[in-house]
Amino acid sequence: YMIVFDYFSCSCLASLSCLLNSLKKTKSRLLLAPRLKSRFFFSCFVSNCFSFFCSEQLYMQMADVMVKEGWKEAGYEYVCIDDCWPSHERDAKGRLQADPNRFPGGIKKLADYIHSKGLKLGIYADVGKNTCAGYPGSLGYYETDAQTFADWDVDLLKFDGYVIFGCRGYMNMSKALNKTGRSILYSCEWPLEAVLGLNSPNYTAIREYCNHWRNFNDIFDSWSSIKTILEWTASNQKIIVPAAGPGGWNDPDMVNHVLKS
Repeated sequence: YMIVFDYFSCSCLASLSCLLNSLKKTKSRLLLAPRLKSRFFFSCFVSNCFSFFCSEQLYMQMADVMVKEGWKEAGYEYVCIDDCWPSHERDAKGRLQADPNRFPGGIKKLADYIHSKGLKLGIYADVGKNTCAGYPGSLGYYETDAQTFADWDVDLLKFDGYVIFGCRGYMNMSKALNKTGRSILYSCEWPLEAVLGLNSPNYTAIREYCNHWRNFNDIFDSWSSIKTILEWTASNQKIIVPAAGPGGWNDPDMVNHVLKS
């Protein structure tokens, strides 16, 4: 079985008009609106996998399936690596490096393969010292990591917040990504940190720095988890709908379903 996750780019259908407008307008953002496809949600194949499953072979197979079974034609275009991909140590120049056993060709080779299929590659990093699974985070290395991702031709960055860190790190990574000159879609967990920290998210600032943003808890493979996220989203429409628009949208996390291989 292959687990597939869809990232929705709208909090609900009430956001549809804002998202459709984003297909027509341009802004000086990390990812300009004309790059978006004519769908009202942003779709990914993502593997939120354990370290022993996380490998370049897995992502190449996922890309092959997306093309072979018509997912690419339907509008799905991102293959996204989640946590567990790096080595536990940075290289001699302080750069992140892929685990040499599970990614023997490196991330650049994987990106080249994904691109050869007409798809895009996403990667995972964390705003703090460590990722959720204990791998090196980007704290103190924002510019280094952003340039590394650009050098690898990565197309999307999911920037996690394993511990409540505050807004400054998300802002700094946004600036670092822009500095590289490469268009990298920027997904941040800034508002989720604010919610968990019992503060009100500053969506004006969040929208300025991020392309899409997690608003609530992690999703799990249960109806109760999905229902909780839907209920929170529905009860906060007045806050989150106005935040969405050209180049930026709400992310209620991943909707899970399983494909039989």
